[in-house]
Amino acid sequence: MKKLTILILICFAQTIWAQASKTTNIKSAVNKESQNVDKNKAYNIDVVDVKPEFEGGLKRFHKFISNNMRYPDEELRVKGTVDVNYIVEKDGTLSDIKVTKDLGYGTGAEAIRILKKSPKWIPGTHDHKLVRVLYYLSIPIPANNPN
Repeated sequence: MKKLTILILICFAQTIWAQASKTTNIKSAVNKESQNVDKNKAYNIDVVDVKPEFEGGLKRFHKFISNNMRYPDEELRVKGTVDVNYIVEKDGTLSDIKVTKDLGYGTGAEAIRILKKSPKWIPGTHDHKLVRVLYYLSIPIPANNPN
C-alpha cells in the first residue's frame, strides 16, 4: 500500500511539474512572437506621438508630386483624386503602397511610381521609439493637366 501511494504521489508530482514547464515554454514563445509582431506593426497615424513628415512639410511634398507627375494623354482630361495608403518605415522610406481610389488611365500606377521615387521622410515615433506608420494621402488630378 505504501509503494502504491508513493507511486501515485510521484506520478502526480511529475504531471504538475510537466504542466508548469509547458506553461513556461508557451509563455516564452508567446512573448517572443509578440515582440516580433510589435517590430513589424504599422501604427495608425492617429495613435502615434509624432507623425511622420516629409522633409519640408506637406506643401513641399505636394510640390514634389506635381513636379514629377506625368498626367494622362491630353485628350482624356481626367479630373479628380487618386487615394493611396502606404507605410512610412522606421528609416523614412515608403513601402506597401496601395491605391484605394483610382481614376483609371494609369493614374494609380503613376501615383505608385511617384511615391516609390520619393525622398526619405522623417519617421514617426511612439513611446520615444521609431515606428512604422500607416499614412493616407489624396493626390489631386486637376482638370487642366499641364502636359
